[in-house]
Parts: sequence; C-alpha cells; structure tokens
Amino acid sequence: MIAPVLPRPYPDAKLLEGRFADLERVDVKRHVKELWDSIGAVDELWKSIPSGPFADEKAFKDWLADRSARDGQALYAVRDKKSGKAAGLYFLLRIDPQAATCEIGLVYGKALQRTAAGTEAFYLLANYALGTLGYRRLEWRCGPENDASNRAAQRYGFTREGMLRQTSWTKGVNWDTVYYSIIDGEWPAISGRFQAWLNPRNFDEHGHQIRALSSFS
Repeated sequence: MIAPVLPRPYPDAKLLEGRFADLERVDVKRHVKELWDSIGAVDELWKSIPSGPFADEKAFKDWLADRSARDGQALYAVRDKKSGKAAGLYFLLRIDPQAATCEIGLVYGKALQRTAAGTEAFYLLANYALGTLGYRRLEWRCGPENDASNRAAQRYGFTREGMLRQTSWTKGVNWDTVYYSIIDGEWPAISGRFQAWLNPRNFDEHGHQIRALSSFS
C-alpha cells in the first residue's frame, strides 16, 4: 500500500452546488428560520439523534449557533432547489485531518425525504470529503433500531462494520451504535454509481428518476 499524503485539508467549502440541491455552510442568521421550520420544529426527526427536540425557535437557534462554532465539525444547510428553502442539515463530525477521517450525519425535513435532492446532497458532501479533499475514511453511525438510517447507509454504498453495545445512555435509554464506513479505495466505484444515477438522462421531464440508484453497479 502506498503511504497517504497526510494531513489532508480541513473542510472549508462555503458552497457545494448540485442540480437538485446545494449545500451551504451554515450561517445562523441566514439559515435558522428555514431550518427551524423544516426540521427544528419537528420533534419526531430528533428521536434517534442525541440533540433535540427543542422547546422553541430560540432553543434551536442556540443549539445551531453552538454546534456550528465547534471545532472538529462542519455544518451545511441543504437548500432544495425546487422549493428554494433550506430543508435539511448535514454534519461532518469528528474531522481528523491528521488521519484523514470524518463522520457524516444528517437531519432531513419532509421536503428532502425520498427525493433526488436528498440523495444528491449526500453525494455532494461525501464526494467533497473523499474525492476533493482526499479523506481516507467516511463513517456513518446509527442505532440498530433506526431502520431508515441503516437502509440509507447501505443504499449509499457504506459497508457495515459491526455494532458497539451500550455506547451511551441518552434520553433516558441505552444506545447501541452500528458503524458503517466508506474508505478511499471504494469511493471511485461508488461515486461512479452516483454520477450515472444523477445523469440528466436518468430523469424524466418531471424530475422523476428512471432507474433507481440501487440498479447501478
């Protein structure tokens, strides 16, 4: 194995542009109202996430300001081009340029769930980390009972590595954690699947996919 060139750059992009969605580095004043409406005010979205739910918009704003200012992570608002609004939030967490590793996390509002924009948003951020910046490992963590998150990780091309038991006591219950990863050597093939799926010829005049991502090998 050829030794990697380390460290890798710290993620500092302000904008990642796509066809269906853009990722904008979080600016609290600019994004808080739309993110509150799309995700902050929806308690159910925070059931499987350590943060939230939030009592009101101010509590959400305080949380967003704190999280966006922390070291070792970068927050991106997902702007759905169809609605023109920020409809979700992406995180790069535990960013370690020395080892070239990071974790990806998300909270999607209803407008992004099961949409081309939602899938493209993942590709934009994953490709930024693994492709543009040359990170060696991208992690995805979720609870074993979170069926939607586990399915998404597998659909996006992550490899399940196993489950760690009793990793935390959060919100009054025990949390186990399932670990997934994509490593740099796997990304070219996975990226190729996304690029084939995102090809304009794979969408009809209404923006509906012709072939599902899972059909591309």
